[in-house]
Amino acid sequence: MNEAQSDKEDGLKRREFLGLLAAGFAAAGCSPRRPKETVVPALELAEGSVPGRADWYATTCGACPAACGALVKVRDGRPIKLEGNPDHPLSRGGLCARGQASVLDLYDARRFRAPRKGEAAATWAELDAAVMDALRLAGRSGKKVRLLTGTPSGPAERAAAAAFVSRHGAGHVVYDPVSRSAILDAHALTHGRRALPRYHFAQAKVIVSFGADFLGSWLSPVEFTKDWASNRRPADEWDLMSWHGQFEAMLSLTGANADLRVPLKPSEERGAAALLAELVAARTGSPKGPRGAAPPRVAKALADAADLLVAAKGRALVVSASSDVGTQALVNWTNQMLGAYGATLELSRPSFQAEGDDAALPRLVAELEGGQVAVLLVHGVNPAHDNPHAEAFRAAAKKAGLLVSLAGLPDETTGLAHWTAPDSHALESWGDAEPGLGVHSLRQPAIAPLYDTRPAVETLLAWSGKPASAHDHVRALWRAEVFPKQSEHKDFEAFWVDALRRGALAVSAAGRGEGRFDAGALSRLGAAPSAPEPGAFEPVLYASNMLFDGRQAGNPWLQELPDPVTKACWGNWASFAPEDAARLGLVEGRLVRLRAGALSAVLPAHVQPGQAPGCVAAALGYGRPAAGPVAANYPTEKMFPIDKEAAGGADVYPFLGRTSAAVEVLPGMSLLAKTQTYDHLADPYTKKRREHIRETTLQELTSDPRAGNPSEEPGASLWPGHAYKGRKWAMSVDLSLCTGCSACVVACQAENNVPVVGKAEVRKGRDMAWMRLDRYYSGTPGEEAGESGQVETAFQPMLCQHCDNAPCETVCPVLATVHSSEGLNMQVYNRCVGTRYCANNCPYKVRRFNWFDYAHQDLTQSLALNPDVTVRTRGVMEKCSFCVQRIYSASSAAKAEGRVLKGSEVRPACAQSCPASAIVFGDLNEAGSPIEAAAKDPRSYRVLGELGVGPAVGYKTKVRNKKV
Repeated sequence: MNEAQSDKEDGLKRREFLGLLAAGFAAAGCSPRRPKETVVPALELAEGSVPGRADWYATTCGACPAACGALVKVRDGRPIKLEGNPDHPLSRGGLCARGQASVLDLYDARRFRAPRKGEAAATWAELDAAVMDALRLAGRSGKKVRLLTGTPSGPAERAAAAAFVSRHGAGHVVYDPVSRSAILDAHALTHGRRALPRYHFAQAKVIVSFGADFLGSWLSPVEFTKDWASNRRPADEWDLMSWHGQFEAMLSLTGANADLRVPLKPSEERGAAALLAELVAARTGSPKGPRGAAPPRVAKALADAADLLVAAKGRALVVSASSDVGTQALVNWTNQMLGAYGATLELSRPSFQAEGDDAALPRLVAELEGGQVAVLLVHGVNPAHDNPHAEAFRAAAKKAGLLVSLAGLPDETTGLAHWTAPDSHALESWGDAEPGLGVHSLRQPAIAPLYDTRPAVETLLAWSGKPASAHDHVRALWRAEVFPKQSEHKDFEAFWVDALRRGALAVSAAGRGEGRFDAGALSRLGAAPSAPEPGAFEPVLYASNMLFDGRQAGNPWLQELPDPVTKACWGNWASFAPEDAARLGLVEGRLVRLRAGALSAVLPAHVQPGQAPGCVAAALGYGRPAAGPVAANYPTEKMFPIDKEAAGGADVYPFLGRTSAAVEVLPGMSLLAKTQTYDHLADPYTKKRREHIRETTLQELTSDPRAGNPSEEPGASLWPGHAYKGRKWAMSVDLSLCTGCSACVVACQAENNVPVVGKAEVRKGRDMAWMRLDRYYSGTPGEEAGESGQVETAFQPMLCQHCDNAPCETVCPVLATVHSSEGLNMQVYNRCVGTRYCANNCPYKVRRFNWFDYAHQDLTQSLALNPDVTVRTRGVMEKCSFCVQRIYSASSAAKAEGRVLKGSEVRPACAQSCPASAIVFGDLNEAGSPIEAAAKDPRSYRVLGELGVGPAVGYKTKVRNKKV
């Protein structure tokens, strides 16, 4: 339109409008034709690859030192999902949240693309030449060469390190960021052998733990969860259910699952361990050791525990996570008196998951400060952050002649390095693991390296003058060391192919025996840890269930994974007992400053029921700006368009080893990002217990199979009934087995392309997780603030219940949520207009609304998306689908094979990942199936069953063993 037309007072006339419209269509008709496009087929597919079909590879998880077995799902050449390997002797099909999330680390956009000299890109030839020149110069000058690593994962890493050390006369310094050194040192003291025992929780009917979070992050949590859960299944033989007592300062995941939990300060652990040993000695007629002492409430619990331990002699186990060698030696003495060695723990077949020495790093720092180190190589650890000597290391590292980091991602140490030799991701490289004597697993690549990286094993071999590919190196070692120890295969080629297929195997290995206990060691325990200064708090620093030691701080799945106990995410916090919070005038989110000498850290406060008074607890691994925008306080607009604050948190590693910290209350606030703000089973107003979690004791269940689970008949229904003549999909969750580990949460996120929303949105209650893991404290609000500090905790996975009479379906105006003929409550994304009526009408509050296009703006991380699941857009509602894509995939496979699908063949992501096997899924109409048996179990009930909505998810009453 020209100006004359647009300026007319009466506007555009109808005739003129039609004329302009016709002209527009005519002009469109004169436009050029659609450009010719040609579909180019992929002429060179990967060997065995079929488009649209997933391939699976057995490998070893590299997320932590536990080295669990894993199966990698590869789709069109891209690893997109990890599952546990059922053939692995230790993990047996389970996989933790960190292992599930490790696939996202493969596609981290921060990964090094090539070697670096300082901040500049370089080539491998330039790097190799520079390192070899420095090593030759070091040999001529007489200065030292040091290799600094974590515990080697297996023979391949050990052999490569040994080759480097031998070639250059170097020293190999080993430390573990989450240290187990006290356990090894205590066995050197009491048994003359510095070794880490292999623990067998499956053989233990009575377990006492002093602060060891063996279900969360201690040593090998997936293995231990499998073992622990095997004795927690109430059955006809009720006396076989184990008893578990936990003595600890902070409420850990393991403490939350204990039958008896008693708050205990770290400074009281030595006395408590000595008292338990004294009580066991008196009951077994053994020689007495040092006298013990504990507060009255602890002493009473220890006496009861000693009775149970002695009654279960030979099937009892005592463990401790204390960093005090004396405490660990007393634990060894107790286990010796109980006949545990050779039964519930083994020194003859030790664990190799932690072999570090706490004294090794300070010695290296002293050498660096003295200018004695010409070349320092760092691999698998981050000494500029993950230990209490990090500040001293950062200063001393400047005096190293050449510092080379073999890291795959930027961290605090790569910022100091002269050169960076980028390591390949575990899913890109060959390797192996030996988590325990006689247990071997392979690591094979599921994808070619995305960038110009090189496995650290190859790098060390190249610098040792023995260049070889990681594949050839591993294969040669297995031919020489593993193959002769097995008898199943006579031919190595057949053995190698079978090992690749299975991923892991157990072989015969001659141990050295359990050794003799040196009773004289009890007189050489040294001084006990000191009590805190008057008015100060004892720091309790722990490896969290999410970030462990901080190595995955840049992983958004783990940053948004709520802590199982506090239900907070995106950062760490300082936890206080309720009485301490009341004394200091603390409320949730109030900023506090922790001080210990020159050390200082600022954190938001959290009030934690069940915590020992006089202690302040905080998680390690946070406060890492060097780990990128996800781990720092400045996320990029590309990642979280609406979030100006991400994880942050404070680095509390410097406080490790400190026994006292002052607490200063600051005026500011920083609200925690929590996914759950309701904590109790009791209604805060009526004080009546709400029955969505049902509990009983083993003793009550023995006399009444329906104890704690009264039958309830729903009232009259407004919905017409429907008979499912074919399949009827259903799920059962055993609350006695669910530990709250959260593996199911991340497994669901990875399988179903659930987006990360960021800290600000979590604060608004807009998290998107389909699987919500609720945590409840038994009793009424305020009870846990009493003197005992004892609190009972229960976890409940909550997901879409796929109700037969689904309230969400009734109110949807566009039929975007409908019911399938097989009992699934289905969401049709392209129908949804975002009214959110369904979310308002859902009694379980499990529907999630996409307030924004959160996601997947990072094109590299988008490679981890599951192509079988639609990526949802803004304005669309979503929720659990029972992994319908897996149901259809299994149905198609069964149809192609000409057979009937069995419901037990389908395993949703949550059920497949669960280390405790707490989740059962299948066809409810299939006679004799596990899901049918679970539904008929007297402990089975439906949450809010009285509403008459007919949920397809059942729960089994939680059973506690209340022997004391």
